[in-house]
Amino acid sequence: MPTTALIIAGAIMAFVFGIAIGSFLNVCIYRLPLGESLAHPPSHCPSCNKRLRSVDLIPLFSFLLLRCKCRYCRKPISWRYFTIELITGVVFLACWWALITWHPQLMVTPDNTLAPAGLLLLASLWAFMASMLVTFVIDLETTYVIEPVTWVGMASGIVFEVTLKLSQGQPIETKIGAWTIPYLPHAVPGMVIGFLVFVLMDLFGRLLFRKPGMGLGDAFIGAAIGAMLGMKLALLSFGAAIVSGALVGIVLIICGSLAPTPAPGSADAKSEGALQDADDELPQGRYMPFGPFLTASAMLVALAPQWVAEAARRFFYWWLYKNPFMG
Repeated sequence: MPTTALIIAGAIMAFVFGIAIGSFLNVCIYRLPLGESLAHPPSHCPSCNKRLRSVDLIPLFSFLLLRCKCRYCRKPISWRYFTIELITGVVFLACWWALITWHPQLMVTPDNTLAPAGLLLLASLWAFMASMLVTFVIDLETTYVIEPVTWVGMASGIVFEVTLKLSQGQPIETKIGAWTIPYLPHAVPGMVIGFLVFVLMDLFGRLLFRKPGMGLGDAFIGAAIGAMLGMKLALLSFGAAIVSGALVGIVLIICGSLAPTPAPGSADAKSEGALQDADDELPQGRYMPFGPFLTASAMLVALAPQWVAEAARRFFYWWLYKNPFMG
């Protein structure tokens, strides 16, 4: 079992590394919808274009020390930068805690050092969470999904499963009934099922309402979730996303707060680069992106699958037997 000192040290390192990665995720969130390079130009103020120095880029602390303003032009800096860094640090810390709780024998060697397999498991889970965070914010702001970001989540799911099975001495195979496919990780059929679920939902919407049901970008998010969580947990996260999305949608409809879909070429779409990267056609009129609910539910299920499963069981029990609307 890992010692308390190792758990605390790992937690501190996970949080520090997380806020540093969160700074990079801010760059991704800002530049990817614009079609800009992540490497060039170097970090700069979006208001005065002044190149930022290292002292201006310390995660969390620079924002607070500068009092939320650019050092050079004194224009306000969005709180989103600080928030994303903080959330990423907390999520990375939660990943460390989840893995050290679930698989202590894989995370730590007998002499209480971090095992190579544990480090690879942690890195792949972090990569998945980072891809979900970037997708969450971009989809929320632009209603578009940058598909290459979801590819990171798909690859992370495959690496996570293969590492886990090899570390436990289990064969890498997929069983479908009595049929066994050797050397095929469960992440691959999970990825396919996750993709097809939303493709079929989109086709159903087109047949029933004669218009797109949801964008193809959601299918790529579903594929990433299926790769990391597997088919059963992925379907659980999809159900949680549908329920939470429906509840939020009802509230927004009542409040009249659903924003219209950004038209191609409009300022609300942020840039032509975002529209060119998105293959999916969005329904016209008022529209609430489903991707943020998908990514948020997937992150929650990945960190606490048993808790979410128990919450779902209790909800359906209440709905079937205790719900006053069911008679």
